[in-house]
Amino acid sequence: MAAKRGRKKKRRLVFVDDHTLVRDALVRLINEESDLQVVAESSDGTDLEELVLKHEPDLILLDIELPNHNGLSLGKDLLQKYPRQKLMFLTMHRHEEYALRGLKAGATGYLLKTVDANELLHAIRDVLDGKTYITREISDKIAFYVANNGSNQAHTQLSEREFQVLRGLANGKSCRELSDEFELSVKTIYTYRKRLLDKLNLENDIDLLRYVLRNNLLAGENEPVLLET
Repeated sequence: MAAKRGRKKKRRLVFVDDHTLVRDALVRLINEESDLQVVAESSDGTDLEELVLKHEPDLILLDIELPNHNGLSLGKDLLQKYPRQKLMFLTMHRHEEYALRGLKAGATGYLLKTVDANELLHAIRDVLDGKTYITREISDKIAFYVANNGSNQAHTQLSEREFQVLRGLANGKSCRELSDEFELSVKTIYTYRKRLLDKLNLENDIDLLRYVLRNNLLAGENEPVLLET
C-alpha cells in the first residue's frame, strides 16, 4: 500500500493531429513514459472542447494544419474559454509568424515535428512545469525577427481571420470557397479581401500571392518551404 500511495500521478495529455501514423507513433512514445499519458486523441479538433471537459488534461498537443480547422484559431478560442489550460503547438510550420501568433494566443510551447524524441519529451515536461518551450530553430528566427523590427511588417498586424483569408487567397481559393470554409457570406470574404489589399498596400490577387511568397507565409505541412532570395 505504501508503494501505491507513493506512486507519482501521470500527467494527462490530449493530442490533436490528423496524420494517423504520426499520432499513433507519438502516443506510443509518450505512453511509455512513467509520468505521462495521452488520455484522448482527435484527428481534426472538432471535439476538442468536449475532450477537455471530459478528461481535464494537463496539456494539449495541437497541430496547426487540420482538415476542418485552423489550429491557431482553435487553440485561441479554447484558451479564451479555459485560460488556465496549457497548450503546445506541434507542427511543421517553420515560419516565425505562426509561432508568434500561437504564443500570442496563449500557448506556452511551439515545437516542430522534426525534433527528436528526447526534445519532444523535454518540451512537454517543461510546458507542464510552467515554462515556455520553443524549438531552437524557431526561437532563433524570432530573436532575429524582433532585432530587425519584424513586428513592423504589415502582415503581423492582421487579425487571425484576415491572416487565414490571406493564405487562402494565395493558395488559389476563390471567395466562394473561402465563404464555405469559414462559414461566412461571400460578401464578407470580399470585404476581407479589400481590407487585406488596403492594409498590405497591394493592388490585386497577384500582388497578394507575391507578398505571401516573398514573406514565406505558406511554408508548412502542405506547401514547400520557399527560401528567401
